[in-house]
Amino acid sequence: MPKAAKQKRLWLLLGAALAPLIGLLAVVDYLDRPTGLTAARQVAIGKGMSARGIGEALERQGLIRSARLFEWTVRWRGVAGDLEAGTYRIDGTSTTRQIAATLLKAPIQTRRVTIPEGLTRHQIAGLMQREIALDSTRFVALAEEASLLAELGVDAATLEGYLFPETYFFDAHTTEEAAIRRMVAEFGKVFSDTLAGQLKTVGLDLHQAVTLASIVELEAVAHDERPIIAAVFHRRLELNRLLESCATVEYALGLHKERLTNADLRVESPFNTYIHRGLP
Repeated sequence: MPKAAKQKRLWLLLGAALAPLIGLLAVVDYLDRPTGLTAARQVAIGKGMSARGIGEALERQGLIRSARLFEWTVRWRGVAGDLEAGTYRIDGTSTTRQIAATLLKAPIQTRRVTIPEGLTRHQIAGLMQREIALDSTRFVALAEEASLLAELGVDAATLEGYLFPETYFFDAHTTEEAAIRRMVAEFGKVFSDTLAGQLKTVGLDLHQAVTLASIVELEAVAHDERPIIAAVFHRRLELNRLLESCATVEYALGLHKERLTNADLRVESPFNTYIHRGLP
């Protein structure tokens, strides 16, 4: 066989052998590219979180294209165990490799805030002021601002009940509005389309369900009491009876009392379900 023919055959064989590798490199190159998300997201990396778990969190936020590529990248570089726990502000304008490098640096300074269940917007505002020095007055005002409620898709007079109780990590630059948006977004994640569909079966709209849930939360002493209390109140609504919830009277009075008096139960307020029918 002529030398030229042998060289051509060798190149053909070599090309055939390298084709899968070239294809793999092309895929890796594509998956490593920035997603293009320009809005920075706050990503919390917990202690002991695996490389795969971190990658999946980044992919869910739209910051990287592939959690598997992220995991492979940090393991190949031998830095999977060096990723710093904490909260980072990241956008999708960097490659996967660049984002991995970011997580090897010191995270932004954050403060942990736990919002317990059953707090009013005023109580949450006070908690936020104590924990991360937010302006409680502005927080409450924003929670009642009609334009913000409309933008957030909340059909109510205030955000009471929509500020989801959870543990959050806020950085030093967090504003009152940013904190509120974060809490309402968390509510939206938890209250999925599936749960929204179930409202039709009980004859309640979203705001009515949130109101009823808030009353039940304040009435219940133990977790397992909630379904029973909810069923009782829902039945009273169906029968157009007074709810007679002590929690609504305490809300109307603006304080918690160990024992309500007869005068308390007659207090004139749209929130008093001892004298007004339906949900307040």
